[in-house]
Amino acid sequence: MNILRAFCLFLCVASSLLQGQEKTWPEVEKFAKAITGITWNLRGTNTLKHLRFDGENFHSTTPTGESRSQYKQHAFVDAGVFQLVFSEERSAWYFVSDDLKLITPTNVTGEIEFAVENAEAAKPVANFPQDIQNVVWVGGTDQTPIKLRWNGTELEVGVKTKAWEVQKVRPIIANRRVFEFIHEGDPIWIAFSQDGTEAWWLNIADVFGGHAQAFPARANLDAGATGLTPQQNDLANHAEDLLKSGEQMRAATIVRELERKNAAKKEALERLKGRFKSATP
Repeated sequence: MNILRAFCLFLCVASSLLQGQEKTWPEVEKFAKAITGITWNLRGTNTLKHLRFDGENFHSTTPTGESRSQYKQHAFVDAGVFQLVFSEERSAWYFVSDDLKLITPTNVTGEIEFAVENAEAAKPVANFPQDIQNVVWVGGTDQTPIKLRWNGTELEVGVKTKAWEVQKVRPIIANRRVFEFIHEGDPIWIAFSQDGTEAWWLNIADVFGGHAQAFPARANLDAGATGLTPQQNDLANHAEDLLKSGEQMRAATIVRELERKNAAKKEALERLKGRFKSATP
């Protein structure tokens, strides 16, 4: 069996969307304090359009900032990353830029936590992926251990049943300290902690965008001109803003998402590729 398929089957059986471990180290606490009061305008989402943290809970808000509902199940899993749990089957991970201007929401359908195998090999991840090269992370169970290692060119994924089996993939950088690769048509993200001690395997269902409300959107192409759904068109306009502001990596991540979701729509896909020729290799 393909080792990644076996891994994903293990993920479906062994993992659940329990709330991520809340981190209390100073950098995470500093991040939580820094985003308090910021309203994020989310792009490409269906229902949750505006999100704000009040210092205790996250709120879905109206455009004018009034709370519509609150999310009590949340965790600050790393500096620049927080998680909302919507149900046992779905959570969302949010990746915030260092300057707090941008946010990348993702819907996640499965996750596994990893810890660095050798604590002495861990170091803060300032330069990604150079700072994680040859570091090994271990996850899974005693019966089925799983290991990850970036060898400088490929991400090695090892699963032990009767013996170790290893498959290598060539990921791309999707976000700060995040690898992405595609397995059977679906994106997998491997996120690494800022302190270099943890990693998370995330099965990604959707990728969205967003920005602090203080930095308004600019691109405004109509859905009729792009052939996209209204939500996808909103996300494409956000990708254009990202590209024009020099946020190549985040823009490319969103463009890949749009191309995946429109793979069967020839005309819309051609328009996307023409519009974002400079976003992806």
